Amino acid sequence: MSESSNSACERCQSDSVAPEHIVEHDCGHVAPSDAFTDRCVKCGREPADDTLRSVGTAAHCHACGHRTVTGLESGDPTVAEGPAPVTFPKLPSPDDHWAWVPERLLPQSGATRQVLTSILVVMVLIAGIAGAVSVTPFLEGEPEPVAVDQSWEEYDSVVIFRNDDIQPWYLSDELRAVNDVFIDEEVPVTLGIIPMVEGEAPLTDDEQTCEYLRSLEADYPGQFEMALHGYTHQPVTDFYGASEFGDLPADEQRERLAAGEEILADCVESPSSTFIPPMNTYDEDTVDALADANYTTVSGGEWFTADYYDEPGRFDEGGLLHVPENTAMENWSAYADEGAAADSGDTESAENATDVPLENLETLTDQFDASHADNDVQVVMFHYQYFTTDEDLELLESLIEHMNGEDVAFLTLEQFSLGLEEGVVEETDDGWRVLEPLSDSLEGSSTEVAADARTQSIVTDAIGAILRGVSR
Repeated sequence: MSESSNSACERCQSDSVAPEHIVEHDCGHVAPSDAFTDRCVKCGREPADDTLRSVGTAAHCHACGHRTVTGLESGDPTVAEGPAPVTFPKLPSPDDHWAWVPERLLPQSGATRQVLTSILVVMVLIAGIAGAVSVTPFLEGEPEPVAVDQSWEEYDSVVIFRNDDIQPWYLSDELRAVNDVFIDEEVPVTLGIIPMVEGEAPLTDDEQTCEYLRSLEADYPGQFEMALHGYTHQPVTDFYGASEFGDLPADEQRERLAAGEEILADCVESPSSTFIPPMNTYDEDTVDALADANYTTVSGGEWFTADYYDEPGRFDEGGLLHVPENTAMENWSAYADEGAAADSGDTESAENATDVPLENLETLTDQFDASHADNDVQVVMFHYQYFTTDEDLELLESLIEHMNGEDVAFLTLEQFSLGLEEGVVEETDDGWRVLEPLSDSLEGSSTEVAADARTQSIVTDAIGAILRGVSR
């Protein structure tokens, strides 16, 4: 274990702060070097020195668990600027929430204080409801917004791109390069964002990544969907091979979901109503938790839903639209074969197994052509961290250009799901039709879903506080 440093933790001011060496395994997993003592939790292989790449250093507080980046490897533009300070407001403790009342008027009985607290909470809730009711007539009397000309556009098929594993401090240049392709081609994409990598690296600690994601929302509205991609992205059970949520107790799944939502909401402006389960697996308890939290869409893997639900394509189940990925830009079969050969001692295969190869353009265009001919919905999954060369980016560009040569509706997962629900995306006898511009058709829909969830959470917390106060 590293020795404690002399600097104090910026969050709790504890002196129990130790430096940590952050490394990246060749499978893409990033964690403190101590986490690779036995084997990599992502790919399961025993790491060797030549499979680990130094990423930088962080200061880890053993008192509160907070981490601060203290240095990144050269070549990263963040090195010159240094770590951005993170400050947190000081919240009142349960013992000082009556500090605003003069001492001579403060009840001495603890039970009396609890009753008064409950009364105040109820009064606040009533005031909020009364305020909402009182302004409704004024809102109804406001002039209608200027109408935008809309028209139905016909398409032969639908394509949805899903970019998984966005995470803090990880290959930011590659992420920007991939996103620039979608910006240049004017094609939307769903981003699957990991809020708490390995349970130790909250997304919000990397303010530069959060600022970048918010800039995408502001500069390219409707083009980048910010979707929750699990919580820690760790395989917790062996459900269908590996899963973070499948086969976990229902309460534990809800806790992970709520924790991930909170972090993502603090990082981006508009978290979507789409959930992307890590390892593409989930169970009925996951669906129940998502439905209760007002999610509209879950996107796992078609190989999984075909077996677990006996549904190979999109389907409605448990109050959600299930839209599984059915195309992968990475050649996972070749990667698994190379890994197996490497384990058997094949030196050449061991060298090739360090990178996940991409499918060739002919394979990808053939898959699209088949989906397009069937007037189907193609959900293309990929991971930005494997697009590391100009040739990789050219492959993505060429695929999109091939698709653009046909009558294709490019949508995000949320646009597709809410569009069907709102009746502005419709399946026809020979394809699809979309009421465009779609952004105007769906304006406010996702915001209302998120607002409903936040309102429900606030009311639930308030009622819980009342019950706890009365019970004590």
